[in-house]
Amino acid sequence: MFSAFSDQSVNILELFNQLTLEVILTTGFGVDANIQMGENTEMIQKAKGLLRIPQIIRLLPRLPFGNSLLGLLQSVKGNQSYFLKIAKQIIKSRRQQGPTGRKDLLQLMMNANDETTEEQASRLTDDEIVAQCVIFLLAGFETSSNTLGFTLYYLAVNPGVQDKLSLEIKDAIECNVKKPLYEVAQHIEYLDCVVKESQRLCPTLAQVNRECSNDYDLNGVHIPAGTEILIPIYFLHHDPDAWTDPEKFDPERFRSPSKDGRHALQFLPFGAGPRNCIGMRFALMEIKIALVKILTKFRFEKSPETQIPLAIQPGFTLSAKDGVYVRVSKVCV
Repeated sequence: MFSAFSDQSVNILELFNQLTLEVILTTGFGVDANIQMGENTEMIQKAKGLLRIPQIIRLLPRLPFGNSLLGLLQSVKGNQSYFLKIAKQIIKSRRQQGPTGRKDLLQLMMNANDETTEEQASRLTDDEIVAQCVIFLLAGFETSSNTLGFTLYYLAVNPGVQDKLSLEIKDAIECNVKKPLYEVAQHIEYLDCVVKESQRLCPTLAQVNRECSNDYDLNGVHIPAGTEILIPIYFLHHDPDAWTDPEKFDPERFRSPSKDGRHALQFLPFGAGPRNCIGMRFALMEIKIALVKILTKFRFEKSPETQIPLAIQPGFTLSAKDGVYVRVSKVCV
């Protein structure tokens, strides 16, 4: 991925967009899109078009007839139609192929459509499969690419942390030569700390919403059933009462003794509870494997184009407004 950009300043976010979109297409839907080879790049722009919808437009569904108004917006409608068409093509192609032996996300959903279900359990309709394909495709794309981009940005501007992480990765690989990489990556403690600290400073979502299903009283405040509750993830991650020097990048926050005693719901990169992010384990595995592979071969440093501090723009996800530019160099073996 980075070999062609050695000793250059490059927008790593663009490269990670290509990587993560290709990964979710391949692993989730069995589609070889060859995006990193320059094919099907229109998907990235269309996906960004949906994910960069302004806040005022994203509030429309909360208003009377808001969904109808949203459907009339041509830019939103066009991008939605594009991905609905792709999802239908993927499903049609899989059915034409017949049994493939794959146990990916698409096959699981198609099994839920075809197989006899338990009593009172409903099958997935074709429309539901299409809708879920679009959601998983978009959710598995920019969320992971942003986390990868932010993590390497913080490593570039904190070279001491990068040196320490690279050394721990090297030691872990050398001590576990017979283990698969995904298993090794999951058990590098400092890598986990670095990823979490990046997610704390730049969470994928600034907030999540939930609906109160029953009347509830909390500390003297009555919350009626049906009330929408907003959980301010970005604020929780930057709360100075919970995090010392909250704007500082410090992975040691997630090691003992620093993490001991911290409330479990103070850190919510994937939400929490029974409705947390269904793709959490997949995303973390993808992110950690990518970082291990990259940091064994390349080093990242500040360049004249590196933005400090990084400007963040809101949308369905939080992303770098002007990209993430750092200098890439090969590691001398």
